[in-house]
Amino acid sequence: MAEHQKKPVGPPAVFINCPFDPSYRKIFDAIVFAVCALGFEPRCALDRDDGTEERLTKILQLIEKCRFGIHDLSYMQVDPGTRLPRHNMPFELGLFLGCKFARRKHSNKSCLILDREQWRYRKSLSDLSGRDVRAHKGGPTLAISAVRDWLVTESGRTDAPGGTFIVQQYRRFRRQLPVLCVKAKRNVAELSFSDYRAMVSAWLRMNA
Repeated sequence: MAEHQKKPVGPPAVFINCPFDPSYRKIFDAIVFAVCALGFEPRCALDRDDGTEERLTKILQLIEKCRFGIHDLSYMQVDPGTRLPRHNMPFELGLFLGCKFARRKHSNKSCLILDREQWRYRKSLSDLSGRDVRAHKGGPTLAISAVRDWLVTESGRTDAPGGTFIVQQYRRFRRQLPVLCVKAKRNVAELSFSDYRAMVSAWLRMNA
């Protein structure tokens, strides 16, 4: 390789800002699958596990590298244990929007905002008024459709499969995942983000 030869450019990255909560896992897994199925690379704070790196620094670096961002505000609610709201997701959405508007080179950034109900955010985050928010109703099917339609529109792709096809693919993959995990000597419930992303990508290559 020549000294100044550029490295191959990978697929466009999509930053996923969502709850890392077991009760949200089915939607998270569906979003990751949809992003991979469309030929993009899902990225999130679970990407790296470097104990020497401060979490906010890691998130900012990811946001800077990703033109696209998916932000789910459905866990913006009062925690029954602490009686305090969870602000991580709106905070990271603010960082993403700040990056877009504060720096000219990031002005092409685009984000999808998800919530359980379309207008629920108005009760606690009225500054977002005027932005389209897609509702997933707490289910993976609507989440996949929302991600597909937004990402295809914003990327300008003309050859992308439809939302129904991706949902069907996802259901096939989930049915096969336990067997795939047995072969890989893994447990479905214990898959790390990197493991899951790699298994999704491998399955899609074999089942395009």
